[in-house]
Amino acid sequence: MKKIVYATDGSDSAKKAQALIAGMMQAWPELKMLILHVIPEIIPSDVVPYQRMYRQEVGRENALADRIENEARTELFPEFDARIEFRAEFGQPANRICEVAEEEGADLIVVGSHGRGAIDRLLLGGVSYGVVHRSKIPVLVVK
Repeated sequence: MKKIVYATDGSDSAKKAQALIAGMMQAWPELKMLILHVIPEIIPSDVVPYQRMYRQEVGRENALADRIENEARTELFPEFDARIEFRAEFGQPANRICEVAEEEGADLIVVGSHGRGAIDRLLLGGVSYGVVHRSKIPVLVVK
């Protein structure tokens, strides 16, 4: 195994994958990891209050992406920093995770079983379900 994509939204479920990933990074010294945070596309509205909400939401998501990267590099995986890349992307999360993993030539995608949204918690997890069903690459869903 040469490369994994760890797709995270900062949720508790996604964080449960971190210990497993650290073990994989330890076991395979050549393993590289792309930490991927996909910011859901939000279609801005022409209505002024919605424009403000849109800008606020994009700002929150960008701040979350920065926090995820900083935590990964300084707290979660500091000993593997040279083998970690971080990317924040805009798009439909399940689709974009699969696309990026294919573009990167990843051997494995790791996702949490549930995301931050209430609807995600009702199902297996909207994003994880979508990744499992769309990906041509093996997917590890951590519960």
